[in-house]
Amino acid sequence: MERESKNKSFLIWIEEILEEIEVQIYGIIGAIFFFFVIYFIFKPNWMSQVFDLFSKIKSPLG
Repeated sequence: MERESKNKSFLIWIEEILEEIEVQIYGIIGAIFFFFVIYFIFKPNWMSQVFDLFSKIKSPLG
């Protein structure tokens, strides 16, 4: 009985960690989405310069 409760608490602990990772991923995706929405609505000059800089950089993957 003791061992079963330890396994159960370990699984709950793992589940909590995975939920926190999921929240962080959603936060990062939301921030990127917000950045693009602001860019497409207002099109500030400094953002277009940043995109131009990234488009000039050659990707090592392709």
